[in-house]
Amino acid sequence: MTIQNVLKFTRHVGRLKTTARSGWVSHVNMEKAESIADHSFRCAVLAMCLGDLAEMNADKLIRMLLLHDVQEALTGDYDLFAKERTGSSKVKQLEKKAIKQLLSLLPSDLKERYFLLWQEFEAQTTPEAILAKDIDRIEMVMQALEYEEAGFNRDALEPFWCTAENQIETLIGKTLFDHLRKKRKQLTE
Repeated sequence: MTIQNVLKFTRHVGRLKTTARSGWVSHVNMEKAESIADHSFRCAVLAMCLGDLAEMNADKLIRMLLLHDVQEALTGDYDLFAKERTGSSKVKQLEKKAIKQLLSLLPSDLKERYFLLWQEFEAQTTPEAILAKDIDRIEMVMQALEYEEAGFNRDALEPFWCTAENQIETLIGKTLFDHLRKKRKQLTE
């Protein structure tokens, strides 16, 4: 039964491979935007590298970032604009319900451990959670830069940069953001 439930869980999570990140679709009008799974994968790789560089618990960061958007397999991706329309508290309720539903497929020890990591990310009360959120934002900016390099509209991508710049908290996150912003500036020189 446990193996079957793990398969059910990962099949649900597999939907993230074909679910586009909605901000790119709705705000930049992309037909083929990165998937949520694409985003989560690069977040996890960043977590591995930055966790080690910052001498933090990289394993915890990786797990947190692999879980941070899992609920979107059921809810879909609410970009910043959709969250404003729907209401942040309503979206948080829907996401919490979805993560609990997905994790209910797993053995209770995994369900509890993964839910606690997801909650920690959401609450932003630990150094790992704060860095994980910065990684989430940095990955978004990396993708925005790549889209701009591919010829997508700079003005349409600007809100993604502004959102990240105003919310990044860690020194390593700010350093990465500044590096990416310099690369972006070079595109117009």
